[in-house]
Amino acid sequence: MLVAMVIMLVALLGLLQSINIAMEYNVRNHVREEATSVGERVMNEYRSRPFESLSSGKVTVPSKIRGSSKLYDVSYSANAVGGSTDSRELEVIVKWSYRNMSSQHRVKSIRSL
Repeated sequence: MLVAMVIMLVALLGLLQSINIAMEYNVRNHVREEATSVGERVMNEYRSRPFESLSSGKVTVPSKIRGSSKLYDVSYSANAVGGSTDSRELEVIVKWSYRNMSSQHRVKSIRSL
């Protein structure tokens, strides 16, 4: 009976560990999806600005994920395309850190007069 209980305990601990790993991947994917959403939202706001006011900058965007706060560092820039003054490449870079691992997501678009 004692041997059967030890075997069951080992099996249940393995199952518990697999649940922890699955939850970890789930949270990591949720953080990445939120970063993608933040990048798309900032790009849409950036594209809606008048062409003359497109400039570079940085901003920190707060977000709530599963009840906890998460900060995303967002930088945006507008660079001339091929030396032309009537077209610009817009770039938004979202950076975040999760469990001491840094990641980033880039969104690029072209805007013309």
